[in-house]
Amino acid sequence: MRVKKRKSKVKKLGKGLSSLLVKDEELASIVKKQGRPKKIEPGEYKKNIKKFSFVPNDSSTQKSIRTHLLVPGKFQPRKNFNSEEIEELSESIIQNGILQPILVRPMNSTKGSSYEIIAGERRWRAAQIAKLHEVPVIVRNFDDETSLGVALVENLQRTDLNIIEEAEGYRLLMNKFEYTQEKLSKHIGKSRSHIANLLRLLSLSSNIKKQLIMKKISYGHVRAVLTIDNDSANDVINEIIKKGLSVRQTENIVRKIKKSNIFNPQNGKVSLEEDPNIIALEASLTGILGLKVKINQSSKNKGCLSIFYNNLDQIEPIIDKLRWKPK
Repeated sequence: MRVKKRKSKVKKLGKGLSSLLVKDEELASIVKKQGRPKKIEPGEYKKNIKKFSFVPNDSSTQKSIRTHLLVPGKFQPRKNFNSEEIEELSESIIQNGILQPILVRPMNSTKGSSYEIIAGERRWRAAQIAKLHEVPVIVRNFDDETSLGVALVENLQRTDLNIIEEAEGYRLLMNKFEYTQEKLSKHIGKSRSHIANLLRLLSLSSNIKKQLIMKKISYGHVRAVLTIDNDSANDVINEIIKKGLSVRQTENIVRKIKKSNIFNPQNGKVSLEEDPNIIALEASLTGILGLKVKINQSSKNKGCLSIFYNNLDQIEPIIDKLRWKPK
């Protein structure tokens, strides 16, 4: 009788920093000193360590290190730190201490022992505000590839990264360590389509990426403008912010732009027959009236506004909306 072999599962990073941390007896020591924030099951911090494809089989070292000996990681994917959140975290640290050690790796330094932060820079920043002289750390001898992979996964698990930082982290792994999207998908635990869609965001203008990071526009808005050139996309994004357009309205604008685009193969550029401002105004009126609106501009200050309806019952509500009512 033949016995079927079990297929080996793909090792993924998407399990979080917890599987890199201390042994149970070491964790018990931390909890005893700093309090127990939540129930911790036996073996929780070590049961998944073999599933981490980036993690070498060297032993971890836990200890307390002077706060000033830690430096930010050069592969830190997170670029933006909210000062208010750091302040709140520092207050929590003052009351409860640092409940999860900072993950670091030793640095080659002629000025003494120093350590590079792999995961936990927010805790380190908050500890400085809280004026802690020492912080608990886990020391691992990670290489550059592992450091970047673990830092990226830890931030993704905590949802600390904005969408552009996440995309830049993927690109760095692909460019520096020659990862394909397929390999990245297997290690990070994200779908290939998710990675591909985020990488497309990096081709956007700096203005659009800035608005997305500041949450003035949504990912849905950005996905809609990805299919048009950057100049047109910038115009549409400005209209979104100015008029508060929905994703559906944005998609309608982009659809009209793509229909009116004329491609010139000689210079490779796209010119527009319609004014993006007019297209945005059409979408805005369509949203207000609930019916298709078309603006035909014959000259700079003249034109015709058309409202399309399917039956006479739709006319009365439009008249009510357009009728002037004295206060």
